[in-house]
Amino acid sequence: MSSLPQERVEAPGAAEATRLLQAGSRLVSVFGAVEGDGTKVRYVVDVPGPGYRVLEQAVRGPLQSLTPIAPAAAWYERELQDQFAVKLTGHPDPRRLLLHDNWPREVHPMAAAVEPVPWADEPYQFLHVEGEGVCEVAVGPVHAGIIEPGHFRFSVMGDNVLYLELRHFYAHKGTEKLFQGTPVAYGQMIAESVSGDNCFAHAVAYCQAVEQALGVTVPRQAQLVRLIGLEMERMIAHIGDVGALSNDVAFVLPAAYCSRVKEDLMKASARAMNTRFWKGIAVPGGVTRAPAAEMLKRAVKQAADEFAKMANIILDRPSVQGRFEGAGVLRRTVAEDLAAVGPVARASGIITDVRHDHPYGAYRGLQLDVPSLGYGDVLARARVRIEEAAVSARLVFDALSQLAPGPIMAELPQAAAFEGFSAVESPRGELLYWVKGEAGKLSRCHIKSPSFQNWPALPHAVMGNVIADFPLINKSFNLSYSGCDR
Repeated sequence: MSSLPQERVEAPGAAEATRLLQAGSRLVSVFGAVEGDGTKVRYVVDVPGPGYRVLEQAVRGPLQSLTPIAPAAAWYERELQDQFAVKLTGHPDPRRLLLHDNWPREVHPMAAAVEPVPWADEPYQFLHVEGEGVCEVAVGPVHAGIIEPGHFRFSVMGDNVLYLELRHFYAHKGTEKLFQGTPVAYGQMIAESVSGDNCFAHAVAYCQAVEQALGVTVPRQAQLVRLIGLEMERMIAHIGDVGALSNDVAFVLPAAYCSRVKEDLMKASARAMNTRFWKGIAVPGGVTRAPAAEMLKRAVKQAADEFAKMANIILDRPSVQGRFEGAGVLRRTVAEDLAAVGPVARASGIITDVRHDHPYGAYRGLQLDVPSLGYGDVLARARVRIEEAAVSARLVFDALSQLAPGPIMAELPQAAAFEGFSAVESPRGELLYWVKGEAGKLSRCHIKSPSFQNWPALPHAVMGNVIADFPLINKSFNLSYSGCDR
């Protein structure tokens, strides 16, 4: 269970959030909820020392935008406009974000019913870079690979990228709307669908939010199983990412090797837990089963050893170094302004990790190493993932050694009303769930996805590079379309 305080302050939430952000706190999320006869906006801020704070404010008119003082708020506030009809003043980019051309202006899905929705047609106004010799190159939203839709519009002069504009949410799933009315005990199945390759992190974050709301203490053995699953998921993600980076620079042998190591770990998960992706394991109150410890130990040790050897081969190759080093630099100041999270932030010198900063579950009391570098390029992001995979292997091995017979499930109490939230460190970074409901059913579930947080930082890393390096830079961020289009 996470201990994350929620505050109802006398001063309006936006004013208090502004004060905290100006004092050096980090913006985590901004989201709305329809409560009673009106809408409330909540600001989640990570305050140095005390930790997370949730500040709420009733919407009684236009809100002053936080974006001029906290650029990380830009997408969250645009989402508020689309989903809840919250009007903002002073936002530098008031265009719609989630709702595309076919959505009529007066329809706001989270504020009211959305059926039927009449078809509309309104052209999207892309930003244009003007000047002699400037050309636009449009990529997507349909791509050649088996990936979800996303549009990238480059303004280039020759091969050099002057500006990149993103447009996503072509496959926005309305996941937060789906949670409304869902029984608490089944919500984790929706959470698992948000981002397929990080489904266990989403399930754990949701379960911890429910447990925090209901005051449930999860058994120690269940906490260990969750740690094992989270770190297995991290290893699988990072090994696959490093292999994919190798493939992007035509170093195909280690790419295939990493794919095989990743597959070995997924097969081990299937043998130990009857699921390759750890679906159906985390549920509110604990977990549904514990793994076969010795078999999983052998698989994790072998995968860690083999990946470490292959990682050294990848990083030692001059041809790889020549493509990775200096490509796609995300400066620390930009990463801080946009509140970047996960390996992307740590590669730019920002030492932030929920497991270390706000320990939860079996992470409490651990001395956790947080790999970080200050270069902010493709090479730094690859090295951070390589080092994190080694840390994850040690954590899994230690947790497996501590597993013992014992309860793995706590009973959920009945509550007339509940409200709570939780954050976990997913493979892509900080993932937060906030839940509210009554009589065993959810009325609101907000998901702060690390991909939603980090996508706005990608253009800053691409600008100034040649357009041919975009696939490599994009892969080094490895952001989820599905996780963003939640």
